[in-house]
Amino acid sequence: MQEISAKIIKQKIICSNISVSRDLTKKFELNMECKAKMKTPKNEKDKTILLNMELNVGTKDEKLAIKLLADIIFELDLLPDDYDRIGQQKLVPMAREALLNSLDELLLIMGYNKMELAEKI
Repeated sequence: MQEISAKIIKQKIICSNISVSRDLTKKFELNMECKAKMKTPKNEKDKTILLNMELNVGTKDEKLAIKLLADIIFELDLLPDDYDRIGQQKLVPMAREALLNSLDELLLIMGYNKMELAEKI
């Protein structure tokens, strides 16, 4: 079976909620949860896939709470036999990395440092 390559052609952040307490210490433990729902094309020759992503990052005490909802559209070079497998193995990790990079940009705009979580996973 030939390796299918994918690229993100559009990313839209639908909702962002970032809360950082003034009491947040320099060292803290983060929890991260990522949920994805894949929508396959209606046209069987269409090589695009829509991924609805929800990314939650935060501390147990909620001194840092981040929620991002995004729609990410991928274009594949080949039609997959198994959409679930390509989603789990390739698309979700790519989308998560893209969202974490977007989170870094949002944090910079807010005056904070990047967390660089995409590089740490």
